[in-house]
Amino acid sequence: MSSLSSVQQSPSGSRLSRVLSVIVGVLGVGMVITGVSVYAYTSHQLSAQGITVAAVSSDDPGPLAGRPVAGPFTALAQANAINHHMLALTDGKTFGELGNVATSDGKTYRADVAADKSTDGQSHQAGDTLSAADAKTYAARATAQTGSFLQASLLVSVVAFGVSALIIGLGLMFLIVAIALVGANRPSRRRV
Repeated sequence: MSSLSSVQQSPSGSRLSRVLSVIVGVLGVGMVITGVSVYAYTSHQLSAQGITVAAVSSDDPGPLAGRPVAGPFTALAQANAINHHMLALTDGKTFGELGNVATSDGKTYRADVAADKSTDGQSHQAGDTLSAADAKTYAARATAQTGSFLQASLLVSVVAFGVSALIIGLGLMFLIVAIALVGANRPSRRRV
C-alpha cells in the first residue's frame, strides 16, 4: 500500500522564502552588472591612454611586450617594466633611497648644504650651481618619482580589475543562492 503525501510549508514561510529569493537574486544581478561595468570602464580608460607594454630588456622582453595595456595582466607587466627601467636609471635605488638634494629648479642649491648632506661630500652655498654628483642625484630622484607615480597608477588599475572580478564572483554566488532558495521553496512530494 502506498499513498502520496505532500509536505507543505506554511503560507507565510513560503512567501518569505520567495521574497528572500527575489531580493538575493536582484542583488546578485546588480553585483554582476556593477562588476562587469567597472571592469569594462577600467579597461576602456587604460586603452584610451595608448600605453604599450615596454620590453623589460632586449634579451628577455617579456611575454606581453608590445601589447596594448588594457587589462590586469598587461597593466601589471607595464608596472614591472617601469620598475625595471627606473631601477636601471637610478643605480638600483628607489625614490625613498635617493638623497633629497636641496634644489627647487635642478640647477642651483636653494639652501646651504653641509658636506655630510651633499652627494659629492662638499659643502655648498645657496645659489651655487649644483655639483655634477648632486645634479645626477636630482635627476635620478625625479626619474624615480615619476616611475613611482606611474607604477602606482597602473597598480591601482590592477586592484580595480581584481575588485570588479570579486564583485562579479559574489554576484554569481548570490544568484546561485537565489536559485537554491527557489528550489527550496517548491513543495516536494514523496512516496510513503
